Amino acid sequence: MTSPGRAQTRTRAAAPHKGSPPAGAGRARLDSLTGLRFFAALAVFVFHSSSPGFPAFADQRTSADFSAAASQLGGLGVGFFFVLSGFVLTWSARSTDRTGAFYRRRFVKVLPLYYVVGVAATVLLWDVSIRWQDLLAYAGLVQVWVPNPVVNFSVLATGWSLAVEAVFYLVFPFVIRRFRGLGRRAAWTGLALCVAGAFLMPILAYHMPAGITEFVGAPNAIGFQMWFAYVFPLGRLFDLFAGMFAALLVTSGRFPRVSLPWVLMSFVPCYVVASYSPLLFGWRAPLLISCLLLVVAAAQRDIARRPTFLSSRTMVLLGNASFAFYLCHYLVLHTLNINLLHGPFESVAMVIAYMALALAVSLALAWLMHRYVEMPIVRRFSTDEKRR
Repeated sequence: MTSPGRAQTRTRAAAPHKGSPPAGAGRARLDSLTGLRFFAALAVFVFHSSSPGFPAFADQRTSADFSAAASQLGGLGVGFFFVLSGFVLTWSARSTDRTGAFYRRRFVKVLPLYYVVGVAATVLLWDVSIRWQDLLAYAGLVQVWVPNPVVNFSVLATGWSLAVEAVFYLVFPFVIRRFRGLGRRAAWTGLALCVAGAFLMPILAYHMPAGITEFVGAPNAIGFQMWFAYVFPLGRLFDLFAGMFAALLVTSGRFPRVSLPWVLMSFVPCYVVASYSPLLFGWRAPLLISCLLLVVAAAQRDIARRPTFLSSRTMVLLGNASFAFYLCHYLVLHTLNINLLHGPFESVAMVIAYMALALAVSLALAWLMHRYVEMPIVRRFSTDEKRR
C-alpha cells in the first residue's frame, strides 16, 4: 500500500482531447484520491474484524454470515491500494527524477511505520505464532517470496503488501522511463494486458500444486495457490502497472471521461460476482476494473476542479493517516478481542461497540503515528515531500 499524502501531479498536460481534462490539469492536487485511501483501509479493517482467528460473533452461524459478507473486502482494499500506488507514483513522477532520490523518498515514507508497528506486533503476538525466521523475513521485506501464507502474513498480517510495494518501488524508476514513450495504442494495450494478467493469476493458481499449508480463515485456499494468486510480487505488478498505464492515459488526455456515481454503483454487482466466485479469483479479479475506473473518475473530478466529499478537509485528514491506520488496525482488533474484551460477543450491540472502539483506537493511534513518527522523519530525510 502506498503511504498516504496529498497526491499532486507534476506531469505536463497534453493537448485537449475529447473526454480529457483541460490543459493545465497536470498541476491539480488529487485530494479525492487521498480521501479514497481511508475507505480502502476501512474495507480491510472490516475484513479483519470478521476474521475466524478472533471472531466477533459468538453465534457460529452469525459469525459465518458476517465472514461471508466481508470476505471480499480485504482483496478489494489491497487491490485498490496497488492500483492507486501505480497511478499516483506515475502521476507525480518527473522526467528529471533521480533514481536514488526516488528510493529515498519512498522508503523514508513507508519503512519507519512498517518497523514501528512490526515491533509492536512482535511484543503483542510473540506467544501466538511468531518465529525468529519470520522476524528476519519481515525485517528484510522478503516474506512475500516464500510460497507459504503462514510466512507471508507472519509478524504483522498487513505488512506483506508493503513488501510487495517495495518490489514495485525498485522497478518503478526503470519502467516509467519506458512507459512514458508509449503511444495511445500501446498504452491501452498495456492496460488491457495488465488487467488480463491479473485475471489470469488465480486461474493459473488453481491449476498448480496445492502445497501443504492451508490458510486459516480461508479453508479453500491452499498454501502455494494462495501465495501465487494473491501474494506473489511479480504477479501483483499487473495491478501496479495497470495503475501506471491509467495515469499515463489520463495525463495525456486519452482516457474518456468516467462518471464517478456510475463507477461507485458498479462495485455492487462486481462485489456479488466476487463473492460467488472461487475464493482466490474473487479476491483478485472481479473488482479490479471498478478500482481502476474509480481512481480515474476521482482524479478527473479533481483535475476539473469539481470538489467532492472525498476531497473535503476531513477526508483528506483521514486519508493522510490511512497508511498508519492500515498498519495498526489488525493489532488493535486482535488485542481488544483476545486480551481485553475476551470475545467473541453474544449480541449485535456488543459487536458494534467492539468494532466502534477498535476503529476509534486505531484512528487515534494512526493519527499519533502519522503526526509524530511518519511526518517528522519525512521532513528530516525527504526534501521533496511536497511532491506527494
